Amino acid sequence: MLYTRKRQALAVSPPQPVRLITKGGNAMNEITTNKTQLPTTIDELSKFALIGREKLVAVRAEIRAIEKVGLAEEVRRQKLEEAQAISEAVLDAEVKIGELMAQVPSAQGQRTDLQLRVSGEPKSKEQKIGEMMGLTKPQDKDKVRNMIKRFETLAKNPDIVEQAKAEARENDDIVSRSLVLNMVKSKKKEEQLKQAKQHIMEQNRPTVAPKIFVTDCTKAHLKEKCDLLLTDPPYSTDVTDIEEFVDSWLYRTLEGVKDTGFAYIFIGAYPKEVRAYLNAKIPDHIRLEQILVWTYKNTLGQNPKDRYKLNYQNCLFYRGINAPMLDCPLTAEQWAVQEINAPDGRQGDRYHAWQKPMEIAERFIRHSTKEGDRVYDPFACTGTFLLAAAKLGRKAYGCEIDESNAKIAVERGCVYG
Repeated sequence: MLYTRKRQALAVSPPQPVRLITKGGNAMNEITTNKTQLPTTIDELSKFALIGREKLVAVRAEIRAIEKVGLAEEVRRQKLEEAQAISEAVLDAEVKIGELMAQVPSAQGQRTDLQLRVSGEPKSKEQKIGEMMGLTKPQDKDKVRNMIKRFETLAKNPDIVEQAKAEARENDDIVSRSLVLNMVKSKKKEEQLKQAKQHIMEQNRPTVAPKIFVTDCTKAHLKEKCDLLLTDPPYSTDVTDIEEFVDSWLYRTLEGVKDTGFAYIFIGAYPKEVRAYLNAKIPDHIRLEQILVWTYKNTLGQNPKDRYKLNYQNCLFYRGINAPMLDCPLTAEQWAVQEINAPDGRQGDRYHAWQKPMEIAERFIRHSTKEGDRVYDPFACTGTFLLAAAKLGRKAYGCEIDESNAKIAVERGCVYG
């Protein structure tokens, strides 16, 4: 019986206009949720928003109780509309706070209409706002700074604020500051991603065809040092003595890299091969920065019974002692593990058993060079790395000891050097 009387009482209660009460001086003033009737100072707006958030918590609790008890939908709807009105009013107040905060000068005496009411020696913006908000302890400094940033972000994005309100009502939800800030963050990421992709596309402008020299790189002499060494030498499974092989070319080739340059050397994942490269001597002007990993899942290879299947290769990443930062606008490309499928012979783009994806070559070239830089590959094979460099407007050249591989490289777009 009690449940019935309560249900009827709530059901017939007409929706009331939302009003938030804020104390100003010694009097109590009613402030309606009409945007045009918001307070005009930061301290009054802060009180308005604080009271609104407290009221919103109470109304949300009522909504949960209504849903738990199972009252009529129209009762829940009334409370939801009340919560939506309060949340929108609070958000409007926070936008206004952000607008006023953005106008607060760094030094005193420039404006008086913001009613900062601070005295004494000149204070920073954070100190002024902190005093107005009652946050004056040293540990409150970061809190005040973050609060200013959040409110000013709201003020700078009125279109997203209105979009968030509309989407919340459409989804029978309640808008909030965090929702708007997340939408702003997502929009910023989308814009950054768009700019990054545009930056990448602008680099796709081939100039000079890459040169390939049919010669042994251990006997070749570079006329000019390169900005990037990018290569994929034979693995320990392809040479008789991996340590002797590494010693025959690594040091002298790294000597040909500028102290402002980079090097990426793909090697196998075999322990003795990794050990040979890590123990090899390298020039003083360059250092081994990281061991990157290229992993793939589209090739089977051998199926051993006594160990795990290898579906990755290492890539030694060197940088000159005066090399600049990487140019890597896409965060997804800056992982130490690069997961890209190997070239697929069924699609006609695989010319060699250990051919690397064009995509990974382009990434490393973009990250570590600029247009017009010199890219060298001493083990060019069928020309993948050279072609990737030329596609991005770099000057590419390399060596290949096998004439049949060099011929394929020329057929793909390289020219004999």
